[in-house]
Amino acid sequence: MHFDYQQFHIDASPLDEGGHYYGRAKIYRRAPLGGDAVEVKYSGDLGDYSSDADAIEAAQRWAIQSCDENSA
Repeated sequence: MHFDYQQFHIDASPLDEGGHYYGRAKIYRRAPLGGDAVEVKYSGDLGDYSSDADAIEAAQRWAIQSCDENSA
């Protein structure tokens, strides 16, 4: 799932490994008009979840918290 939050663009996507879903997210600083976005942080695996929806939710929470902590 891709979404924008503050000055960041977030890609919160689960990794599906044989019925287990691992939450993970990449945070990009949004580029000025016409520029390329730059990756600023990668979560790595955030845990093992029983559904892709739970994994995405965990990745979104991590990304939003990380943006809030680092945007000031």
